[in-house]
Amino acid sequence: MKKLPVFLFLFLAMLMVVPADLQAAKRRDVKGTIYNDPNGNNRLDNNEKGGQPATVWLYRVLPNGRKRKVGKVSTDAAGNYTFKNVRTGKYFISVRYNANKFAVRTRTFTIGGNSDAPFNANIPYVTPSTANRYPQLTPTPNPANLDQDQQTTPSAP
Repeated sequence: MKKLPVFLFLFLAMLMVVPADLQAAKRRDVKGTIYNDPNGNNRLDNNEKGGQPATVWLYRVLPNGRKRKVGKVSTDAAGNYTFKNVRTGKYFISVRYNANKFAVRTRTFTIGGNSDAPFNANIPYVTPSTANRYPQLTPTPNPANLDQDQQTTPSAP
């Protein structure tokens, strides 16, 4: 049996590694709408409107369980928000509704796979009295500081 030249062996080994690196680099947008949900079905239906102003944070859940703030955006006039180029991993979203200063966070979700389609994360507008209708949302006292950043105050935007 002939031995492969060293350079050919290294080239073939490199080819085997490239797909894994490309997979790890896969990124998706996380998009959503803060919307009014009068029927309480937790879906943005065609007859329901967005438009609730809110501040939205995206957090990554690290393998050790700690949380890391990835970004913060404000909704547009239609209640839409986008986090661009989010890499593979586990995340949750935290929202502070500007109208009532009430804040909630979502359950953890996973970004991954081969899809280029945006990950949709529509979130209903809730108040302290309606939050219990949405078990996927948990009230949170300070959405700006869920990663325990000592520099962030409870009133941080």
